Amino acid sequence: MEELEKILEEAISELRPQEEERYEALKIYEEVKRLVEESLRIPYDFTVELHGSVAKGTELKGMMDLDVFLLIRYDDINREWLERDIVKPLFEVFKEFYREVKLKYATHPYIHISLGKYEVDVVPAYWAKDISEIKTAVDRTPFHTKYVLSKLTEDMKDEVRLLKAFFKSAGVYGAEIKVEGFSGYLTELLAIKYGSFLNAVTNIARWRFGEVVIVDESIAKIDRSYLKKVFKAPLVVLDPVDPKRNAASAVSAESLARVVLASSIFLQKPSKELIVSGVRVPEVDNIESMCHAITSSGREAIGVLFKLAGEIVPDVLWGKLRSATNSLISSLRRAGFTVVSYSIWSDECFKAFLTITVLPKELPSHEVHLGPPLGRIADIKSFVLKYSLNDKSFGPYVSHSGRIFTLRKRKHTQPYQVIEEQLNSLKLGAGISILGVLKNVGEVCEYIKQHKNPELVLAFRKAAKLELF
Repeated sequence: MEELEKILEEAISELRPQEEERYEALKIYEEVKRLVEESLRIPYDFTVELHGSVAKGTELKGMMDLDVFLLIRYDDINREWLERDIVKPLFEVFKEFYREVKLKYATHPYIHISLGKYEVDVVPAYWAKDISEIKTAVDRTPFHTKYVLSKLTEDMKDEVRLLKAFFKSAGVYGAEIKVEGFSGYLTELLAIKYGSFLNAVTNIARWRFGEVVIVDESIAKIDRSYLKKVFKAPLVVLDPVDPKRNAASAVSAESLARVVLASSIFLQKPSKELIVSGVRVPEVDNIESMCHAITSSGREAIGVLFKLAGEIVPDVLWGKLRSATNSLISSLRRAGFTVVSYSIWSDECFKAFLTITVLPKELPSHEVHLGPPLGRIADIKSFVLKYSLNDKSFGPYVSHSGRIFTLRKRKHTQPYQVIEEQLNSLKLGAGISILGVLKNVGEVCEYIKQHKNPELVLAFRKAAKLELF
């Protein structure tokens, strides 16, 4: 137990930001707030507030992202008005003070400012006085901040940091489509529910699909089986601020399974690295060792190169990439391959790269194809007629169990052939096109070597070596 406490203490000291970092972040917030208040001219009440992890004191060292909310009391607020009267005028103001300023779009437009290691999002939203007044999901944020601040002690903020870092290391931190994992708010709720990092991972290791977690029993005294039926999600965490909402709706089945396995691994063999590895600059192994991991396990790797044209909203981009990946995986499985792992990487500007590893490297030239059961006379006649005259098939014949079958020639025996055939049917939409297919592990590894992007290498390493951390 002493060893575990030492691990957690060392991790906390590595994750807790320095006072200078917080001071600088809050100084930036005050400056952004001043610029908004001095330049915005609208006939409606508004206020500027800091939200997100910095406001709640749960931020990680070196990751001081600022969520600056511009809350406007205008009942007819809409996307077009926000873009025309709020975002674009403020964008012109910020461009005079900061070098890197971008217009971005999610549910509605916002402004992103890069200031070295500090990233600032200026987000306009409706100024709801009560949760029942919210118009969009983003309007709920101030109520989330208020709730978390009312529940977290100073010590618990470090427990949140541990849990956030652990989720990042396991690749499940973030509610965006790119990750389909645990948002900062959801992580804070879990820390509030379980009280400590160690208690959280102990409980998470026991989770099942369809798990229901109620953070505040006094707010929602609802039968868990009812909630499971209503939300129909891999994980249900009732939002104490808005009990009609599942705060874990973004968590995919894959992310849930990953965090359960990650928690089990940590409890079996606790290590500081399992907590903090995701918040460090990634150190990647020799790429040859990754290629060897694929070939020595009998797998083949196929790569798909995507070209991006123009700025695509990240959630839209990742949604399309995931959809394309799911389609290709389904095609491989139908063809007889077992998909072992995959990884998707993109710089979100110019290119994206998909790696899929499968077993086996090559399928036999023929496959067993079962015929209709006895008694279906017409179907049997058709089956016999079709395959007895086919010079690419053997049979029909009868198995030891009495089932009619034929041995028919496969359409594809190598995984890249399946991928190439399916590419034309992929619906990628505007701004995404396919550059080509890398047919085997050798071609994939050569591409990884040439580009040397740390995030690409890290994503490939996890898929190649089958590593969670």
